[in-house]
Amino acid sequence: MPLSSTALKKRATNAKIAAGIPGDKEVRKAATAKEEVKCAICLSTFKVTKANSDQKVHHETKHPKVTFAECFPGLV
Repeated sequence: MPLSSTALKKRATNAKIAAGIPGDKEVRKAATAKEEVKCAICLSTFKVTKANSDQKVHHETKHPKVTFAECFPGLV
């Protein structure tokens, strides 16, 4: 009895995974992943956005005595 097209696709995908070739999902995730930045003082991790609002709030609430540049040196 011949295999269905779904079974053949699954078999080919599993063979690629076993060979170490990344699939479409892995490539798409890597291409669309947002960059992360760490606070230099407490090492909390944040996603980089256009406004950096999470980083600004973190700086104002957790580390008000230091400058924003000292908290996140790569963003200034």
